[in-house]
Amino acid sequence: MTQQELSRWIQELIKEDKLYKFYKSKEWRKLKQDILTEHHSECVWCKKKGVISKAVTVHHAQYVRKHPHLALSRTYTHKGKTYDNLIPLCHDCHDKAHDRMRYKSKAKTINKERW
Repeated sequence: MTQQELSRWIQELIKEDKLYKFYKSKEWRKLKQDILTEHHSECVWCKKKGVISKAVTVHHAQYVRKHPHLALSRTYTHKGKTYDNLIPLCHDCHDKAHDRMRYKSKAKTINKERW
């Protein structure tokens, strides 16, 4: 699927309020698993703070609704600089990314096996 075809398909899904179909597609599920595997299923934001927590989702830095052509892109370029578009995050950090923090975050614990 080309970027243009992907963009058109996602725009149709958004109009039909069925964007969940993108997240169930085999292309997205494969890419999500690849990103999680590459980062050892560790939350990137927690890791920057020195805390190890399990990443359970992959966040789009460039939101799919605003940038459907980047939905399957690992990176994006802004003002000549390349950034990661797909970021593995734990549940709490993903809620923070979308400003959904309506509850106190769970305590992070570290053990030798991690998870």
